[in-house]
Amino acid sequence: MDAQDGHLDETLRALADPTRRRLLVSIRTQPGLSTAELAALTKGMTRWGVMKHLSVLEAAGLIQTMAQGRRRRHFHEPQALDALRRWLAQT
Repeated sequence: MDAQDGHLDETLRALADPTRRRLLVSIRTQPGLSTAELAALTKGMTRWGVMKHLSVLEAAGLIQTMAQGRRRRHFHEPQALDALRRWLAQT
């Protein structure tokens, strides 16, 4: 397995969870949402629960988190899905 396969595996693991997919869509459609704003959108999930999901998305390179004072703003990494797109095109 090469590094690209490892990255693809990490991406797929991150996207396997429906909550993480919903968070990613929210971040992509509303760039710069804070952790608290994302928690409010999840209806019932705590901020800590959202933070765990965000850390998986960030580790997979799907989002970037930037500190703004006491808040953390989250942004979609547009190139993050390129390897997945290439793999899908080859299958």
